Amino acid sequence: MFTVFEIGPWVIEADAEETRKQYEKSWPDPCDCGSCRNFSEAVNLLPAEKTRLFTQFGIRPAVCHDLGEHGKENGLHHYAGSYPIVGRLREGWPNFHIERAGDIRFSFSLPSTTFFIPKGFPDPIIHLDFSLLLPWVLEEDAD
Repeated sequence: MFTVFEIGPWVIEADAEETRKQYEKSWPDPCDCGSCRNFSEAVNLLPAEKTRLFTQFGIRPAVCHDLGEHGKENGLHHYAGSYPIVGRLREGWPNFHIERAGDIRFSFSLPSTTFFIPKGFPDPIIHLDFSLLLPWVLEEDAD
């Protein structure tokens, strides 16, 4: 069931329940590097109020396949990525606009490729693009 979300300049119609079902599936992990494993562990340690941006759409924050680490800032690791959501952007959405939810920068976009979208993820699809800083929490040293 689609729900309308108004966030910043975007009006989003999203099916959070269907998105949640997709994130409950076992997807093959495209990367097992230390940075990606650290992201999964560190984002799981964030309090619920910090991950609400993601979970309201049915996203499991630790499951991100379109992810990259972009260096360090103030001793924290800078991550950026995109999560697929079952949903659509209503007309009039900005081509490029960034909002903030606390220290998470985010925007919504249409997918430019299907490479990082798991097979069988249902249409319509939009992306929640994000950027955030996380500590290194793994016992192993950062690469």
